[in-house]
Amino acid sequence: MGCHANTSATKGTRQLKIVTSFYPIYALTKTVSGDLNDVKMIQSSQGIHDFEPSTADVEAIYRADVFIYHSHTLESWAGSLDPSLQGSKVKVIEAAKGLKLSRVEGLEDVPVTDNIDPTRLYDPHSWNDPILLADEAQNIAKQLKKLDPKNAKTYQKNADDFSKSAKDLTAKYQKIFAKAKSKYFVTQHTAFYYLAKRFGLKQLGISSVTNQEPSARQLAEIEEFVKTYKVKTIFVENAISTKAAKTIAHSTGASIQVLSPLEADPQNNLSLLENIEQNLKVLSQHL
Repeated sequence: MGCHANTSATKGTRQLKIVTSFYPIYALTKTVSGDLNDVKMIQSSQGIHDFEPSTADVEAIYRADVFIYHSHTLESWAGSLDPSLQGSKVKVIEAAKGLKLSRVEGLEDVPVTDNIDPTRLYDPHSWNDPILLADEAQNIAKQLKKLDPKNAKTYQKNADDFSKSAKDLTAKYQKIFAKAKSKYFVTQHTAFYYLAKRFGLKQLGISSVTNQEPSARQLAEIEEFVKTYKVKTIFVENAISTKAAKTIAHSTGASIQVLSPLEADPQNNLSLLENIEQNLKVLSQHL
């Protein structure tokens, strides 16, 4: 399910130089912007968790007209750049601003204190939910319209087209998952909470939100979960170690399938929504 951007520019306007933080934000910005602007991302080959920008990355941000990132929750380093960027020509856009991010499961009751980084308490993976992703597209369009009012109609149309495609995709798979016999699935790390919530499913991650490996006790609990709920498949990622997942699969008889959290550029020439649909298709076929 692709979403083709309208790229007709108003004559006499100059391209904005836009730098984005990682793949979903890059792909979403390209969709909203079309070919109107020069859009780049500072990292594409690795996951975003614990990523720190290089000196060259920071220089690229300062040379840009616009810097777009997901959220303080995910890219805490971007938050630290904010104060100095405020005094520069760079317009900073937080794509997930206004979204109500959920607490990490198990940390719902942990109070925010001076000794706890509050960004670590919230799950940032909203881009795996098509509807929340559409909200981010609207946020990006709203800010680009202010910066480039001559092309405001194009930005809004592209965001609206994306939102419609996201809603259609969601409706399609909500019907499919409603018929699924099992609603439980196990993943490499807990990147699919928002997706699971949107489609009436329940996720259990082998690793934490930030890819922290499980203890022996946690492994035993996951194996018990797999057996209790008759989970048929352990979903893994290509970018990180699958040792724990293979241990669980061997112990329980579950199979292994790949489910991408879309934190790094999949480099497969599919649109962002097409990549999300690919995940939904794999998930629906192997629950």
